[in-house]
Amino acid sequence: MNWNWKHSVFFLLFTEGLFWVFGFVLHTYLTQNVPEFRWENKAYLWGILFVRVLLVFFAFATWRKIKRRQKLTHGLSQSKWTTPFSYRNQTIKFASLFYALSFFILAWANPQLGKDEKKMNSSGIDIMVCLDVSNSMLARDLSGEMTRLEVAKLAIKNMLKQLNGDRVGVVVFAGSSYSFIPITNDYNYIKLELLSINPGMLSTQGTAIGSAIETAMNSFGDDKTNKAIVVFTDGENHEDNAQKVAKAARKKGVKIYTVGMATNKAVPIPKSKNGNDFHKDRNGNIVLTKLNEKMLSDIAQAGNGNYVRANKTRVDTKSILTDIDKLEETKFKERKFMTYEDRFQWLLGVGMILLFLSNLIGRILG
Repeated sequence: MNWNWKHSVFFLLFTEGLFWVFGFVLHTYLTQNVPEFRWENKAYLWGILFVRVLLVFFAFATWRKIKRRQKLTHGLSQSKWTTPFSYRNQTIKFASLFYALSFFILAWANPQLGKDEKKMNSSGIDIMVCLDVSNSMLARDLSGEMTRLEVAKLAIKNMLKQLNGDRVGVVVFAGSSYSFIPITNDYNYIKLELLSINPGMLSTQGTAIGSAIETAMNSFGDDKTNKAIVVFTDGENHEDNAQKVAKAARKKGVKIYTVGMATNKAVPIPKSKNGNDFHKDRNGNIVLTKLNEKMLSDIAQAGNGNYVRANKTRVDTKSILTDIDKLEETKFKERKFMTYEDRFQWLLGVGMILLFLSNLIGRILG
């Protein structure tokens, strides 16, 4: 059969349709009939869509190659051209690599099947993290490579590694606040949700620390557990009486800790994470931001907690947790949880086979 570009288009459309139909049917079956099935890193599945961009690049590259060869071989018979272009070889080789990448992404997302359901009585302390997402958290005075917000996220992840059974929730705030992650001891879930936190989440700008503490207090629930609140902020543009709110929390037995996410040197506020354009006031002057250390120290003191300051990308959360550990742990209700077994090996194996086939396609079909 004389394979031409129409055969290539049909082949790619057929394999792509087969990939999506089979994947949709299998995923629907597993989610509806196997309740213990899950993706460990579900967000990575979006990579499947990004890989599809390669189809456009392949079509464009093939078209340019054909045009270039037609120009070079103009006036020559095909028999005089020692390396004739093969639509078949190029298409199958590309498809092998293309679907190898797709299966690698599926393996990266790591499908899992529940192995065993266990019951566990746990004890610990309830901790609400208040994370500042105002525009000033885009400044890079702590680290030239990371924003204040990125350093704060890293500190929270490190803090989670040091916990053992304590329940954690997250409140995001700027000029207003709301509970973003309900209190839980599923630390992997918290780490995953932290990825989506950004300064564009709240339209009202500012740093309403008092509002954040009140939201955190309301997010604890009615459980009679010992509680603590940890506030990650640069302390800029203080808009409410946070010290008064911290004292009210202290009366209810809740400790307040503050973490200064900035330096004492005034720096401009970028308009975007990687941008060189900076925020300006009404007069056209560049807005500067720096740490309000005294205010954060006063809030921590009013809340019977401690204040620590970030040092480049390092935040001493250990000292905060050491103080929190002095609180008496509360026994939580019995919790059921499922242990899971990874099944990425099968997808990784298919991807490796396709990658191997892509490298040998010239010899197999040549």
